[in-house]
This record gives sequence, C-alpha cells and structure tokens, in this order.
Amino acid sequence: MISTGAAALMILMAVLTVVGPAAGMLFLRRRGGRWRDFWVGGVTFFLFAMVLEQILHTLVLRSPLGQVLQSNIWLYGLYGGLAAGIFEEVGRFLAFKLVLRNRRERITALSYGVGHGGMEAFLLLAVTYFNNLYLFSVLSNGGTLAPELTAALENLAALPAVMYLWAGLERVIAITIHMTLSVLVFTAVTRPGKRWLFLAAIGLHAAADFSTLVSAAYLPVAAVELLAAAWALALVWLAVGLYKKLPQTPENP
Repeated sequence: MISTGAAALMILMAVLTVVGPAAGMLFLRRRGGRWRDFWVGGVTFFLFAMVLEQILHTLVLRSPLGQVLQSNIWLYGLYGGLAAGIFEEVGRFLAFKLVLRNRRERITALSYGVGHGGMEAFLLLAVTYFNNLYLFSVLSNGGTLAPELTAALENLAALPAVMYLWAGLERVIAITIHMTLSVLVFTAVTRPGKRWLFLAAIGLHAAADFSTLVSAAYLPVAAVELLAAAWALALVWLAVGLYKKLPQTPENP
C-alpha cells in the first residue's frame, strides 16, 4: 500500500501540472498571448512526441539495433536525446511555419512553449500518477493485477514521498526549457538569416536530454535535477537575448 503522504503528493503534483500551465497561460494572455497558440503547442507535442516518436521507438528498440542501444547507457542516451530533439523541434518548426504563420508577435513563442511543456507534464506526470493511484486502489480493495504490474507498484510504494516533489520540480524545469526552445525556433522561422537556430534547438534539446538521461544512471536525483536546472538557466539566458530583439507586435517592432 502506498502511504497517505505519498498519495497526497501524487495528487498535488498531478493537479499542479494542470493548474500551473493554465495559470502561466492566463498570465501571458494578459500580455497578448492567445489560447490558440497554447493549444497548438499541446497538440503538436502529442502528435510528434507521443505518436510519431513512439512509432520510431517501437521500430528501433524492438530491432537488433535496439538491443545494442539498451545495453549501453551512453548510446541509449544519444539515441533518446536525438529522437526527442528532432521530433519535437521539427514539430515546433512546422507549427510556427504553417499553423501559426500569421502569428508573428514574440509572445506567441512563450504561449506555444507553455502549451508544449504543459501537455508533456500532463501526459507524463498527471496521467501516470492518476493511473497509478487507480491501480493502488484496485489492490487495496482486494483486486488482482498482472504479477509484473504488482511488482512495479510495490517498488513505487517503497519510494520516499519526497521523490514526488522532485518529479514536480523536473516538470517546472522541463516547461522552462520548452519555452526557451520555442523562442529559438520561433526566431528561426520569423527572422531572416536565423534559420540556423532551428538546428541549434535540435542540438541543445538533444544535449540536454542526453546529459540528464545518462547522469540519472550514475548520480542521485538531486544532482540530476541540478544539472537539468543548469541547462534551463543557460537556455533562459540565450532565449532572453533573442526574445528582446523580436517584435512585440507585427506593426511595432
């Protein structure tokens, strides 16, 4: 059985993955952001990361190459980072180039980024936590589950409750990174001579994912999150410089 404290933190973190991005978007809305940009970001993440990228993973990781990748954390981290970087940044590029082609105000990049990161947080954390709580309730009421699923839940129940706070911090960092990468790609789409920033976004996304995935195999959670936070701060510094040079409105640069 999972402790009451752990269950409460799971519910709190799951709720915050909905409330947090929504509150962020309400803040941006008062500064010219649009909900449409937010939802385009969310739908683009779902399509490119949760559908198309997962198809690639199914094909690759079930092949002989997948066995090689999964036996070496460095190769697996490189593959995972590149896959995430390519699929998500291509999706971001196409969203700004095609779907949001008439939106050239800089606030668009932030609204899209909150939607992109918010959808990731909801799908990876909230949905997972609510599903786990449901499965725990099945077991507590005398229900039965597959042995491997029961074993996984037992391992989950043994985790300290504070681990769920780390998961919440990880989502805050991830949303921040998505907002910064959105600024890079938005600049690549809207500013002449800046197309190279699209490739930079792919590389930076891949590098951030690679470093955090590999470090998780060797370092404690606190160190991994510190590394992720360092990536976020570096990307914020880069994105702020670019954001300041973008037009606030199409008519008023």
